Amino acid sequence: MPTMDFKLYNIEGLYFELVDSYDDKEYHCAFIEERNGIRTEIYKDTLKKGMWMKCNKRYMGNFFVEIRNDKGVLKQRISLLNHLKGNRVFITFDSAALGDTIAWMPYVLEFQQRYQCKVIVSTFKNFLFKDAYPELEFVEPGSTVENIIAMPQLGWFWDKDKEPNNPVTIPLQQSATDILHLPYKEMRPRLAYKPKPFKSDKKHICISVKSTSQLKLWDKWQELIDILITLGYDVYEISKDDCDLKNVHRPQDQSLENIMDILASCEVYIGLSSGLSWLAWAMEVKVAMIANFTEANHEFDCIRIENRSVCNGCWNNPKFRFNKGDWNWCPEHEDTPRQHECHKSISVDDVLSKCIPSYPQD
Repeated sequence: MPTMDFKLYNIEGLYFELVDSYDDKEYHCAFIEERNGIRTEIYKDTLKKGMWMKCNKRYMGNFFVEIRNDKGVLKQRISLLNHLKGNRVFITFDSAALGDTIAWMPYVLEFQQRYQCKVIVSTFKNFLFKDAYPELEFVEPGSTVENIIAMPQLGWFWDKDKEPNNPVTIPLQQSATDILHLPYKEMRPRLAYKPKPFKSDKKHICISVKSTSQLKLWDKWQELIDILITLGYDVYEISKDDCDLKNVHRPQDQSLENIMDILASCEVYIGLSSGLSWLAWAMEVKVAMIANFTEANHEFDCIRIENRSVCNGCWNNPKFRFNKGDWNWCPEHEDTPRQHECHKSISVDDVLSKCIPSYPQD
């Protein structure tokens, strides 16, 4: 039997069209997913030439279309991933968050290289990457891109049609590799920025004390700052939000470029699980992260300051889904004396002993 003429793409769902079967017979067509050695039929239909079928799977899984005749004999098996070669793919970022964008960016180029396709990418932080990734084509969010055969979207969706795994159960970077069907490994992105020399009479340390939720916050910053100053450091608080801390430097120029200048030459950045921590890591700055509400592998390899003897890791527990509308969200102990004990239990000594070489160790 001659090869059938077809259309196959994954744009807002898997789509297959039997353009020409070279006869008027009906064929049994099915979308198959093969994952972890398990074969699953996710949708099937009976098609004649000129007919099509579609299902809601939107991530780049190991999908196939199998075409069988009326006797059940396999006539053709088409791989979506193999079909990417030489074609155009549009990868969009659903999240505008700095940390998410930095975490997921390196896998865009990895996808293009692995599947030998042409990638067009849209992020909310293109200026951070465009000049560093000449291999990729960047467009602004909301742009229309023509002549593509796939449009995977990177984000956290809690939707089995948009991501193969529950995002809270895996490292943040793996959210991208799962959606793009890439092997997971920690990767730093390239950044399209070279910091300028930062003038400072003393060695300086950068901190960022603000967060999007109470469970991420730490309540001993002033004590930490006071000790760092006695140890001979200047302390720069570099988050955009105002703070009432004393004896810290607050940059008047809050542009990301200036913040990167200050970060680049600091002795260590001490922060929370936040976008600025991801930025410092991407710049290869020494990062000390106070993050007891996540599991150790959720972010990246750094100095982690945690206390696993108390309640911890709720962020990565599949029983819970973060409620961003509840500032006091604490799924295990809200409105009890143990609320947010994950971070309240971390002492100043815990921080200093891990990130300041001159500080006495226990």
